Amino acid sequence: MNEQIVINPLTRLEGTGNVKIEVESGKLKDLQLTIAVAPRFFEYLLLNKPAEDAPRISERICGICYVNHHLVSVKTIEDAWGVTIPEVATLLRRTLNAASFITSHTLHLAFLALPDLIPIKNRNIVGVAETLPDIADAALRLHEYGNKVVSEIGGRIVQVVTAVPGGMTKGLTGEIRYKLLREGRMALNNVKKFADTIFNIYENRINDPYEYMGLKVPYLGLVNSKGEYEIYDGDLRIKGNNGNILLQIPPQEYYKYFEETSSGHSFTKITYLKEMGKKTGLNRVGPLARINVVDGFKWQVSTEYLKSYSKLFKRPSDDTAAYNLARTIELVASVEEVLEGLANDIITLERTRIPVKSKEGWGSAFTEAPRGLLHHTYETDANGIIKNVNIVAPTTFNHKSIENNIRIYAEHNIDGLISTDKRSDVLWGIEKIVRAYDPCLSCSVHMVEIDLTIDGEKTIDRGSK
Repeated sequence: MNEQIVINPLTRLEGTGNVKIEVESGKLKDLQLTIAVAPRFFEYLLLNKPAEDAPRISERICGICYVNHHLVSVKTIEDAWGVTIPEVATLLRRTLNAASFITSHTLHLAFLALPDLIPIKNRNIVGVAETLPDIADAALRLHEYGNKVVSEIGGRIVQVVTAVPGGMTKGLTGEIRYKLLREGRMALNNVKKFADTIFNIYENRINDPYEYMGLKVPYLGLVNSKGEYEIYDGDLRIKGNNGNILLQIPPQEYYKYFEETSSGHSFTKITYLKEMGKKTGLNRVGPLARINVVDGFKWQVSTEYLKSYSKLFKRPSDDTAAYNLARTIELVASVEEVLEGLANDIITLERTRIPVKSKEGWGSAFTEAPRGLLHHTYETDANGIIKNVNIVAPTTFNHKSIENNIRIYAEHNIDGLISTDKRSDVLWGIEKIVRAYDPCLSCSVHMVEIDLTIDGEKTIDRGSK
């Protein structure tokens, strides 16, 4: 007996996706995670454009991760042209990037994750607000604070405009800086209240279906020169499940170690480590991966939460349940990083950029987005016009791992999947796994090649490297 079970659409996610499950004779025959967002031609849209336009165009990829695309794009151009920006510009960008983590992580944890983590009848933010009104209020205040910092440094709340090749178009005035510092101290109190609640939920979890969500793949995340947590710059560290560092590379060596292939049922690429092959070379990125690869944090409060985390999950942990707790620590760290940036007196310096000349070059850069590692590569001609582009978003890295993760869960719960009485709970469990990764489905779809026939003549126009 064959049966096809479909979850369409997956809920509480950015973008559109579905899961197709095929059961035959009481066993799982096939499972596919399909990202149904149509190709959006990101790379192609950047071709033949002046490189200076790339940070403003590429951030339109996403209405949530726009800060991260904006920053990695301008870093890629600067790498191609050999530009070193002023120290104050780097500090402004770091603070801006951290603020984007505050808004995104608060949004995910409060609106998307908490309904999965607490026993409520209404599995949505309304149910959370009814059950934990103080935490819902703290989350809204945190989200508002992150938006304020993004707006003041980035020039506006959505689709920021201030990062340009050579630095930043503006700094912070002393008045705005002190206002953000005062509100940031309140944000730190709110984030501790918020984090304590989530840690308490994890400490009391019993018979959670997350227990069967382990997945053994390498983890990818940025680290600074000391091996500490890093979300703006640094090297990519790749760590195996046993905790061994498999590789640590700068962004310029990405193509030396990684290959990309297409998916047969999604408009997204699949990345893998060349040496390990398409099946065993898959990888995971995002909060859990970042917590797994780092040696520690440089901030006091997030360091304390990491100690509490280590009592619940080992490091590295293969348990997908740990994603949201890792995300919680990152939320704390993001508030601390914003406060550190604002407390630095150089952040109000007026000289925030240097003159830059367009030229021929090849550049590659990493930046962490809330959902994981983000990678851009550009090649420009002598006039600074973009001639080659490649973009790898976090969900591009994670897509196949998410699919394999829910396959493990479905196989473990095959009896419940077959049973009409228990099926809804199993399907909900599958959605919980997908949501734990917080995938940005719209970010992950790419054009690899356009095959056109015009007036009987076949034309192939390649849009990504």
